[in-house]
Amino acid sequence: MNMTSLIRRYLAAIAVLALSSLLPSCSTLDEVPKQPETVRFIMHRVGQFRSEACGVGDFNNDGKLDIVAGQYWYEAPHYKPHKFRSLKDKIDDQGKTHEVNDEGIGYHDDFMNVPLDVDGDGFLDVVTCCWFSKQIDFYRNTGPGAGQWPITIIEKNGNFEAGDLCDIDGDGVEFEILAHTQDTKWYEIGVKSNGMCGIIRHQVSTNKKHFGGGVGDINGDGRPDIIRPNAWYEAPADPRNGRWKEHSLAVGSLTEGQAEHTPQILVYDVDADGLNDIVTSSAHRHGIFWYKQVKAGSGISWKRHLIDKSWSQAHSLALADLDGDADLDLITGKRFYAHNGNDPDADAPLGVYWYELQRAAAPKWVKHVISYGEGIGAGLSIPVVDLDGDGDLDIVVTGKWGGPVYFENTTGKIAGK
Repeated sequence: MNMTSLIRRYLAAIAVLALSSLLPSCSTLDEVPKQPETVRFIMHRVGQFRSEACGVGDFNNDGKLDIVAGQYWYEAPHYKPHKFRSLKDKIDDQGKTHEVNDEGIGYHDDFMNVPLDVDGDGFLDVVTCCWFSKQIDFYRNTGPGAGQWPITIIEKNGNFEAGDLCDIDGDGVEFEILAHTQDTKWYEIGVKSNGMCGIIRHQVSTNKKHFGGGVGDINGDGRPDIIRPNAWYEAPADPRNGRWKEHSLAVGSLTEGQAEHTPQILVYDVDADGLNDIVTSSAHRHGIFWYKQVKAGSGISWKRHLIDKSWSQAHSLALADLDGDADLDLITGKRFYAHNGNDPDADAPLGVYWYELQRAAAPKWVKHVISYGEGIGAGLSIPVVDLDGDGDLDIVVTGKWGGPVYFENTTGKIAGK
């Protein structure tokens, strides 16, 4: 077995361990009860920092899942904040720094917080990407009590709007990063030419596309494809060295046949017909959609279905089984001031929602309110993970409204799990 395979197996084991960790109850935090119809959540206020990306991982190797957002990682079980970096240190091409004011106007140059052990030392680092400084970088976890973490620039390669952990190589573990950039590329941990462990880029296409993206098997060949708002790329047998074939697509708009800037593009068989469909939204306007895959011979087309258009700026999406009925529900929320108040309905009340999928040949999505009018929305990422170890999935959000917040799903406790 070569060195790269050993490293990937080791890191995959860490990821599985982190997701299976159990946390004690967090009753010491501020609580506001929510009462959706079939699943109950309790809101826990974790922080008050105005940033837009977050992640979940065990940063101090104590077996408990912590939260990272903005300048802090929050230590479970009581989410004690540890400042591990200063976001004011990022400098763009003009020598300027960026920050968010007390009204939520402006940006920190930090649009992804992915927990990943980049250097292979057994501690989860934080990989970030930047719009203004046009770089992807990581902060090396120097261990508990070691102060600020040093930053390493992976590369400067255009505007990074966001990014997500995905399973691009088809090994069953979401361990690769799909960047939300105009071109299409992905990153993974590997052994670099100097023999050191680090991040390696794989270029899929240099063609410019709308921002947004996702990963999933579109054509049923068992390989994860890469989906952009106006194209999907058919995966080759070797995703690292083969040629990705481009196919036309148009998702993310209320206008039929038009592509638009999206957040995550999710792949799931919504109507249980054996063909994977697409779930996504307009990142800045109105509209959350699912697209039914229609197959005729070797050809694939898409039929758009509207899930909701009553609110704008659904700029982060996740699929997870919140109610335990063995199908995947949709979790999303309104981004606060994505363009500093210049998007449609920018000043409408913030909210976080889940849409219960009633899976059938004619599926329905039932909207449930997790939070509305409390000044809580969702920025660029929504981790959905069992934080408290009670057998159900909890939700973490943050944004320029000041977070993070986590919503504790109490279904497992009600069921006596």
